[in-house]
Amino acid sequence: MFNSDDFIMPLEKELKLKIINTEVDECSDLDALKENLKSCAKSLLHYQHLLAKICERQLEDEILKAFQDLDINQN
Repeated sequence: MFNSDDFIMPLEKELKLKIINTEVDECSDLDALKENLKSCAKSLLHYQHLLAKICERQLEDEILKAFQDLDINQN
């Protein structure tokens, strides 16, 4: 389903991650770090859920298409 290149982050994303890491390293406000961590966790779980739904629907469509192709070929 994935190619090895799919796991390589584009340069723009790497730069954004470097900026975020620098901001976190320089932050001394523990409450702000906690809130941002909670927000990131919520976003991550939300996107994981959406990706799972996309994969589920895609798989259903592929299975349905395969059965339709089989039915056409058998008649």
